[in-house]
Amino acid sequence: MDLTVSRKLKNVLQNLGYPFNSTSGALNTNIVDKNLNTKWTKDSLSYDVLDKEATDKQLLTCCDVSIFYQFVPPYFAALSSKNGLQAIDRLSLYEQLIGPIKMGVFREGDNFRIHISYLEEYCKNSRFSLLVDQISLISLIRTGTNKEIRPVSIGSQYSYGTEITKYLGIKPQKSYDNYLVFRKNDLVKPFSTQNDIIWDLIKPGLKQHIEDLDINHTFSATVQNILFKLIAGGNFQLKDVADKVGISSRTAQRWLRKEGTSFEEQLTTVRKVLALNLLQDITLSTAEVSFLVGFKDVTSFYKAFKKWTGMTALNYRHQMMLKNKGFNLKTVFHQK
Repeated sequence: MDLTVSRKLKNVLQNLGYPFNSTSGALNTNIVDKNLNTKWTKDSLSYDVLDKEATDKQLLTCCDVSIFYQFVPPYFAALSSKNGLQAIDRLSLYEQLIGPIKMGVFREGDNFRIHISYLEEYCKNSRFSLLVDQISLISLIRTGTNKEIRPVSIGSQYSYGTEITKYLGIKPQKSYDNYLVFRKNDLVKPFSTQNDIIWDLIKPGLKQHIEDLDINHTFSATVQNILFKLIAGGNFQLKDVADKVGISSRTAQRWLRKEGTSFEEQLTTVRKVLALNLLQDITLSTAEVSFLVGFKDVTSFYKAFKKWTGMTALNYRHQMMLKNKGFNLKTVFHQK
């Protein structure tokens, strides 16, 4: 059965670059291909306005996956998944069809941590963009399971507001990184929306469109995304990453050199991001953080962290704790 889109929603979708008249339009990748770049251009001009004028209630409305998933192919694909883990995997693969975003997912004990970053500067500095992407992910899991799933933790540099905090069901954290953490048990709950027939229908079009998408797909970004997934498991050498891509280690090194970087530099970048983020989680000991970042002993982690940041891991952890409580850090710590 095909559903007609209301005039009001149709206007909104057209402004975003999706001129769909019905749900079948969401499956037409030619339409997406024609209008994708227009959407990105419009967003670059409109996020400033959204950040200044959109209320948190309006922001939450934009995040309701049950309203818009039929008209946005990557969310359509995600909601057709068997569970949250598969949905996040599909969304991380196809999210760039609706915006200049990168998602990294990695295992953290009995939890999964999702990192969100952007390919375009205007999104990096947009509260609206980041919070919509975070909250839409929660809405996706809730819509699929039909349960009020709450993340274990969520954080960013932005304030979340009373209404948003109420929706989340937990207190958001001020963080160096943009992240969400879900319990594995919540992510393996079956989706009542699973639809393998729909997935088989739209998968070829999505795959082809990703391959044809004219954006800055760097190999180093691919390496980072794979490292986010591998580090906590302990097998994250160059060969492990190359195997995931389906190339030789030598080819991987050559491609990275062409981009003016190396595997060691990309590994350091990912470890630093993880460390800066994980140290803010008071439920994790420094030893646990060290292990999750891929170090065999805490001493090596301490040395690496001091080299990355110029401060000790303990000082950084205290600094973030005080910052989250609203203290003036300059009166407490003096960093050279």
